[in-house]
Amino acid sequence: MKTATQLFLFGILSLQCAAVAAADSATDAGRAAVDTSKWQCKLCKFEDGGLSGTLDVGGGYVSDSSFKFGEYNGLHEEGGFAIVDGAMRYRGADAGYSNVTATNLGLDTRALNAEGGQQGKYKLLLDYQELPHFVSDSAQTPFIGSGGASLTLPAGFPAGSTGLMPLASTLQPVALETKRQQLGAGASWTPTSAWAYGVNFRHQVREGTKGTAGAFFVNASQLVAPVDYVTDQMDASVSYTGTRWQAKFAYFGSSFRNSNASLTWQNPFTVPAFPGAVAGQLALPPDNQFHQISASVGYQWSDRTRATADIALGRMLQNEAFLAPTLNTALVVPALPQASLDGRVTTLNASLKLNSAVTDRLRLNGVYSHNDRDNRTPQAAYPWVTTDMFLAVPRTNLPYGFTQDKLALRADYKASARIQAAVGFDHDSQKRTFQEVENTRENRISGKVVARALDSVDMTLRLAHGDRSNSGYQVVTAISPPENPLLRKFNMADRTRNSAELRADIAATQSINIWLQVDASEDDYAGSTIGLTSGRELNLSGDVSMMLSEETSLHFFANRQEIKSKQAGSQSFSTADWWAENNDTIDLLGIGVRHVVTKDKFDIGADYTVTRSQGAISVSTGAPDPAFPDLSTSRDSLKLYANYRIKDNVALRAGYWYERYDSENWMLSGVTPGTIPNVLTFGEQSPMYRVHVIAASVRYKF
Repeated sequence: MKTATQLFLFGILSLQCAAVAAADSATDAGRAAVDTSKWQCKLCKFEDGGLSGTLDVGGGYVSDSSFKFGEYNGLHEEGGFAIVDGAMRYRGADAGYSNVTATNLGLDTRALNAEGGQQGKYKLLLDYQELPHFVSDSAQTPFIGSGGASLTLPAGFPAGSTGLMPLASTLQPVALETKRQQLGAGASWTPTSAWAYGVNFRHQVREGTKGTAGAFFVNASQLVAPVDYVTDQMDASVSYTGTRWQAKFAYFGSSFRNSNASLTWQNPFTVPAFPGAVAGQLALPPDNQFHQISASVGYQWSDRTRATADIALGRMLQNEAFLAPTLNTALVVPALPQASLDGRVTTLNASLKLNSAVTDRLRLNGVYSHNDRDNRTPQAAYPWVTTDMFLAVPRTNLPYGFTQDKLALRADYKASARIQAAVGFDHDSQKRTFQEVENTRENRISGKVVARALDSVDMTLRLAHGDRSNSGYQVVTAISPPENPLLRKFNMADRTRNSAELRADIAATQSINIWLQVDASEDDYAGSTIGLTSGRELNLSGDVSMMLSEETSLHFFANRQEIKSKQAGSQSFSTADWWAENNDTIDLLGIGVRHVVTKDKFDIGADYTVTRSQGAISVSTGAPDPAFPDLSTSRDSLKLYANYRIKDNVALRAGYWYERYDSENWMLSGVTPGTIPNVLTFGEQSPMYRVHVIAASVRYKF
């Protein structure tokens, strides 16, 4: 079957040929007819029906093991790996079709997707994918049973401090990693041109380990928590498409299950004053459900105006049984007021959109949305045990909720062929429950101008100004211990935000294209005495693409990002007595080149990127203070590749990848499990690696 693009090209060529023939006929009616029987169209290579596809088979080698290098790509272990990729496509004469794609079958990032059916009638889907996340390969722990729900300690524990613990003989390496496996299936059916039905199901399993921590008053330990999650999701929909009306009704459901309700661990520290504090327990993510029904309706008022409305009603449920308040049998703890949370949250999301091309030059858009989170979880006063050591004042749970209303208005105007402009207004109003601020309102105005300064230069300017104000900051009495009444949380504090962006797109020559961009933003929290007081961000970007010749192309890009913020704090639960400033800088440079050695036969290429980042933290208390060491990372990545076509359906592919990564983090570098007397850490170090990867494969087309 011919694709739409091929048919379009064939039609254009046919029209051109017809126009030329008609002109020749009108100019010289007596000219003999041209013999076109041997004419050929080199662009009209239509793909026949039947089976076609590609298969890549080969292998590669990774020089060193590194979780950081292979964090998401699956190349985390030293040694060989298989390259198995493929794609298959089938087209039948009766509009039946099927597509199968396989990616990275030789790695932990493998994926397999299959789709088939009859065009315009029905479609079946099946997909499987794995996604690993390798977090750390430098962690160590004396705990026995990592990966399970119960952590115990070997002989020699507990001890008064980490320096007295037998860490030299008991530490063992532990990998922090997870793997996500997802299987999906779906089907859609279109019995008529107006109606369509669909259903999809996804089953996801996530297994592995992650880091967490537990404390006994001033003594703390980093712990390995198990990850054994199962998530099932399903959505079903029915949709209608008419001349003017369009509608869709859908259901979405999600169920989460955790095989482990809690993590228990033995206390590695001796606490003579609290003889019963020998073991702790942490709750892990509880089982929960979410169900949502939604509807959307669209109406085409005219050729220029369209309106749509959406509404979705959801319900969250969580009712796992509570754990015991403490494992300390020496404490007499009152009974819990109820056996489980009985967590219930209802959600409402609704929006109304109107788009209209008022004239050929003016277009108006308006969007109103309403979001409501009604937390109906019952409140109760619960006995509170501080780190399994002593009873504290009972606490009442706070079922947080909010209501948000947003309005966005926009007008786009084409003043001329060279100038276009747009203005916008956004309003965001939020009402919260059980938080320091009940109401916040934010208004934002923005504008954009796109101008063709020269035939080869397009300029874009964007400006925006926003103001957020609140109804008054107040102390939430239920929070214990109480917060500093001067504290202003940045997401609810009064704020003024200004932003600007300038971009230039330049067609320097027929073979050179350049774009340059600078954008900046500034946040001012003038009313915040304690908390974040200001923030600034600056981005500088550039990109150059060059065709040096018909065989060689060059690409260069650069970016610099600067992020600065200031905050004030108080150690004395009063006015500010210390101030901090954070400065982060990220630089990125890259260059790529591609060269065709022999047309349709042999091509080579290279990509090189350099990334540098630095974070500086300075703290002032009004007296000379030692500065924190800078945080830094550097990454260099070089990729080389070559493709050689042996014949039309067989090609050799080869690649080389070298990457170097260095980092300095004073919170990790030189910190062993026993460095801090009252904190037993993993002893993780700042990641660094030097990794070479080589790969070669054969691609076969059929």
